[in-house]
This record gives sequence, C-alpha cells and structure tokens, in this order.
Amino acid sequence: MENKQKLKQAYDELGRPVSPVLPEGVKNYLIDIDGTICDDVPNEEPERMLTVEPYPDALELLNRWYDEGHIITFFTSRTDEHKEITEQWLDKHGFKYHGVVYNKPRGGNYHWIDNHIVRATRFKGKFTELVVTTKKVEVFKK
Repeated sequence: MENKQKLKQAYDELGRPVSPVLPEGVKNYLIDIDGTICDDVPNEEPERMLTVEPYPDALELLNRWYDEGHIITFFTSRTDEHKEITEQWLDKHGFKYHGVVYNKPRGGNYHWIDNHIVRATRFKGKFTELVVTTKKVEVFKK
C-alpha cells in the first residue's frame, strides 16, 4: 500500500513516538461502495455486483483525488467472499485505489470513535467538490 511511504513519524508532548501521520494536505478517504459509487447492491444479490454501473461523477472525482496524492480506500459491507468480484468490478471500471476494507457493519447510523481527526461526509446522490460547513457533532464530555 502506497501510503506507508507517505507516513511520517509523530511524537507526543513528551517526545515519545506515537502512531505515524500523513503529511500535511494528504487526506485518507474511506469510501463506501454500494449506494455511494454505484447503485445499492445488497450482499444477498452478489450476481448484480459485476453488472452494476458506477456513478460517472464518483469515478472522475475519486480518480482525481488519487492523482492528487490522497489515499483512496473503499470501506464496504461486502464480505470477504465478495472480494474477487468487487476488485474485478473496481478494476474493470478504472477506479484508482489503494485498498478495500471488507465487512463494514451493516445498517448505517455509524459512530466512529478514533484518536485521530475524523471527518464524516454523507453522500447525497452526487459527487461534487467538498465544501466546509459547520454542523453539530457529538463529543465526549470532558
């Protein structure tokens, strides 16, 4: 995976090594597949996974982000048994990516808890340029 070469060592306030980070300006995109870059195909209908068409705006924008040096990883509820068909489909349609993470929990309403900054972007039908906006978020009480 290419992003290992891009990682730089980070240190805590006492100078101890902590998990490495990406360089300034490089984003680590985790992107859903079904319902986000193509029509929603449930795991129960894997025969549709090879024939569904990608959303052209998704293909164009994600490949541009890849070419700009960002990390593109697909994060999907498809299971390990769908690995071959999924990667065939991504390659057939020309998606550029660094990896695919399978077995994302199904059902939505995701709450991501991490020690790194996490930015959530809800897909609403079209890939366009991202804009900065302020929304209410849940945080841990101090």
